[in-house]
Amino acid sequence: MLNSINLLRTLSCFAILIFHIREFVHAHSDTVHLAFSAAPGFHLFLAISGFILVYITQPHDTPMNFMLKRTVRIVPLYWTATTLALGMALLKPWLFQDADTSLSSIISGYLFLPHYDLGADIQPILFVGWTLGYIMLFYLLFSLTLFVPEQYQVPSAILMTLGVIAGAHLLPNGAYREFYGDPILVEFAMGCIIGLILRQSHVQDFVRSTPMWPFVLIGLAGFALAMKLDWEGWGKIATYAPPSALLVFACAGQDLFRQSLKNKMVSVGGQISYGIFLIHPLLISLVGVAAFNITGNDWVATALMFVVIIPLTTVLAYLSFRYFETPSNTWLRRTLRLSNKPPKSVRQVQIPSQPGT
Repeated sequence: MLNSINLLRTLSCFAILIFHIREFVHAHSDTVHLAFSAAPGFHLFLAISGFILVYITQPHDTPMNFMLKRTVRIVPLYWTATTLALGMALLKPWLFQDADTSLSSIISGYLFLPHYDLGADIQPILFVGWTLGYIMLFYLLFSLTLFVPEQYQVPSAILMTLGVIAGAHLLPNGAYREFYGDPILVEFAMGCIIGLILRQSHVQDFVRSTPMWPFVLIGLAGFALAMKLDWEGWGKIATYAPPSALLVFACAGQDLFRQSLKNKMVSVGGQISYGIFLIHPLLISLVGVAAFNITGNDWVATALMFVVIIPLTTVLAYLSFRYFETPSNTWLRRTLRLSNKPPKSVRQVQIPSQPGT
């Protein structure tokens, strides 16, 4: 198990959750200002996704088999959460004030296509779905690389990602140009590069002989600097991408070539991270509106949001993984006759038995 990567993925999803609580509080209170920002969560999420795609690719995968396996993992919970969000937006519009419930918006949301909401942001009704729009694009690009020889797959994925950014700027102004032309796509390519780098024998030797914790500390310091600078566009990528890369490299290296974390809770955290990511927007709207309306005190309402939403999201994500995501994924894989062989590791040699730090 990639337990260090699982921990990083779990922390990134909780960081996204905290960021959205912060945004909700700032939108509903004139007295509470939370100085911290959890923006790194999105950047880590994309970088980890790029690395994981390189890690899980199997030599025998066909493009269709690969795309279907990724789709059956992503779609069931996302469509379920989107349907719940749509029902909430239709029945209680004030729960999702910026949600566009027009037919075109609904269709775009279910199909992971960019669409402006009522606040002029490119977000579906379940607003975190914009990130999955990028993830599904990455899956499609990576599936296409399976048509070429294995040694060219990762470079092809990187080139196609850069090609999407460049090609989007040839489109007329609108959601597609803005969404697919966003330089944040580079962070997925960066994750792929990390996966490619960790296949090199000299890099593997370096990781085995070098502690990874200094890279983690430098990455965290880089995030602190990036949040302070708060640049936009390519400047944001220039400040967030390097620390994301360092953290993913350090955690993946620790898992693959040194001593992986031996903690069941970390493993469970990685399993439920997708549920944390998709369930928390529903709870933020429900709990947030109730807390601010009932307490009449913005600071008390803010505290209640943190105290209630974080543990409740965790519990619901665990229940979702065990009783919905796993059964639905298993059934769909069996029904579609998808390969269930273990993933190909990014390393080609055995991990040494002696512990590392």
